[in-house]
Amino acid sequence: RRTCLALALIVVVLLAGCAKPPAETGATGRAATGDAPAKTVELKLSLILGDNSEWYAGAKKWGDLVAERTNGEVKVTLYPEAQLANHSQRTELEMVQSGAIDCSLESNILLSILDQRWSVFSLPWLFPNHEVANAVCDGPLGQKMLDTLGEKQLVGLAYGVNGFRQLTNNKRRVAMPDHIQGLKTRVPDIKMYIDLFKLLDADPSTMNFGELFAALRQGTMDAQENPLAVIAATNLYDVQKYLSIWDYSYDCIVLCMNKSKWDGLSAEHQEILKAAAKEAFDYQRKLIIDGEVGLKKLLADKGMVITVLSQGQRDAFARKAAPIYDQYADIIGEDLIQEFKDAVKSAASSVE
Repeated sequence: RRTCLALALIVVVLLAGCAKPPAETGATGRAATGDAPAKTVELKLSLILGDNSEWYAGAKKWGDLVAERTNGEVKVTLYPEAQLANHSQRTELEMVQSGAIDCSLESNILLSILDQRWSVFSLPWLFPNHEVANAVCDGPLGQKMLDTLGEKQLVGLAYGVNGFRQLTNNKRRVAMPDHIQGLKTRVPDIKMYIDLFKLLDADPSTMNFGELFAALRQGTMDAQENPLAVIAATNLYDVQKYLSIWDYSYDCIVLCMNKSKWDGLSAEHQEILKAAAKEAFDYQRKLIIDGEVGLKKLLADKGMVITVLSQGQRDAFARKAAPIYDQYADIIGEDLIQEFKDAVKSAASSVE
């Protein structure tokens, strides 16, 4: 009996030694042996606008493409209106930097808070149209700007667009520089916009966007500036009479991802995410551009008096605003500003 028991124990040990070890998994959860199912990578994507916005449409398309092309191994969940960040876009960006949120859509205005070089996109009358702006963003200079985000624990996957910023007010039609004189104008909380509107002889000040509607209705503010999609989505036509289409400043948006999260993905997943981002935000750009004609009609139907500035009228504003380029040369970088001017010139000649 003792001999039989000993033999039985030896067999058990030998069988155990032949058993297959558990499959090792990498950062993405994909099994090294390929036999075990891959663990799903969950990505939380935050954006400040709601689910009826072009931002959301672009983000959703990215998530759908990623899920399809990774066979469900990467799942993107969208959180509109910055609900994970107490509805604060600045908090949202900080949470992506820390890794508390995986991804976000951020305008170059927000990114300029982290790095003043991103203010270059907002320089007045730098870009003549969407085609030129997109060509610059998608070229080597656009990639150079995305590369700077690594210093801030971010990875930029693709450019989208918020639009050209337009002017509304309650006092009068604005078509020439002297028409804007003295208008109490709300601008975003970046110094360059304050300095720019002072150059134009307006009376600029910053204000939380959530307080703007009431200020315009009560008359404590006369004017504000934003892309057409924002003007329409927030019903500013109810408290503003005049709209000037002057395309004075361009807003791009960037699909950002936490760098550590990105570095933890497999090379295959990284390639899929980046290619899908480019496709999704080319789609988002088209939504914005195609929608502008309809938005102008909508705002006119809502009672706004729309003035589309001629090229000569825009040039008159641009000449008055020109000193801002010298004023911000040391802040943005004189060489970077010149690189953008050269890239715009090259892109403009190629799209004609």
